[in-house]
Amino acid sequence: MEKASPQTTQLATQKNAVRLNQPVLLGVFGSTTAPRAMIRYPNGRIDTVRPGDKTRLGQVVGIGEDALHIARNGRTEVLRLPQPGEVVSSLRPHARPSAETNAA
Repeated sequence: MEKASPQTTQLATQKNAVRLNQPVLLGVFGSTTAPRAMIRYPNGRIDTVRPGDKTRLGQVVGIGEDALHIARNGRTEVLRLPQPGEVVSSLRPHARPSAETNAA
């Protein structure tokens, strides 16, 4: 099992560290050649995604050290790991994705 980043560990132990009514990037893990990320949706569902996956937020086009890059409506938007004391997400889920979406 891979070790969580210090930032993820810190957020996991804080009360009210994230707004549960918005999509939240819970963590980024894996290798630089095969990165993965975990997203929590407002309905409580959690998905593990990799570049190329279609999600309720859009298509994953990249995963950085602390960010998930999502393409939707002709633009690329970024969902970042929450910082202590600061939680911001302008992304809103679309309707359920099509059947080819991964079922993490």
